[in-house]
Amino acid sequence: MIWLVIALAIGLGSCNIINPEEPKPTVVHLQPFAFHIESGQGSGTNKITETWVNANGNFLGVFTPPVDIYYLDQGETRFTFYPGIRNNGIASDPIQYPMFAVDSFEFLAGEGVDIEIQPVTSYRTGTVFSLLADFELTNAFTDNRDTVSASELIRSSVDVFEGQYAGQIVLSQEAFFIEVGHTVPMSGLPADGKPSYLELRYKSEIEFSIGILGIALNGQSSSNFFYLVRPSPEWNMLYIELTDKISESDFPAYKILFRSLYPTGSPEPQYNIFLDNIKVVHL
Repeated sequence: MIWLVIALAIGLGSCNIINPEEPKPTVVHLQPFAFHIESGQGSGTNKITETWVNANGNFLGVFTPPVDIYYLDQGETRFTFYPGIRNNGIASDPIQYPMFAVDSFEFLAGEGVDIEIQPVTSYRTGTVFSLLADFELTNAFTDNRDTVSASELIRSSVDVFEGQYAGQIVLSQEAFFIEVGHTVPMSGLPADGKPSYLELRYKSEIEFSIGILGIALNGQSSSNFFYLVRPSPEWNMLYIELTDKISESDFPAYKILFRSLYPTGSPEPQYNIFLDNIKVVHL
């Protein structure tokens, strides 16, 4: 009998050696990014969809806050958080948004450590705002480039994302086509591959296209409509990359263009497109 007890004791001891108790991880309760802006940077809203996370320089993954991250290493740890967006609104193209600053936290990781973190971001130092249009005080989009006198982009209070005013386009049988840009061209956009983006809020009952108009020194211009926006019954936000478009065309000045067409034979008397918080930003 005594040999059985000894054997059982040896067996139990062996199990503990083979399967030692695993250390409890540090739990990081990651909250969505807070976004801060300064005067002259337009709206403080954003559409940060993911957070890219590094720990001591090692990539941990891409997370959608609020989420818990379980971290097994111990000791002094530096977590770095990168704001992520869907490039060009494409669900399959998540990226670290180059216009937003990263944030870091240092803490002592160990068994049972439980910490809540809300990273903070803002536009990176040196970000240039070549276009800001929120329609609150004026309408910047008055360059009507079509030949349809009834169509225009107006400053409107019918439906706004924030504030008191937004831009509105109404398409109908009479106003059946529109191509409109902002009045004052943008200069100084980088042609050397530095990131350039168009940010905007929109709500639309019909498809519309976004393009850029390159303007040469002699006044000659060339348009490139490269992005189709699908209808959205609710306000949505897009981050549209302009980097390659600017680098490839290399004009000294540009305008952002919007274009849409009333569908022939449509039973609807009109279609609305609402625009707000339009920005062109670059490094």
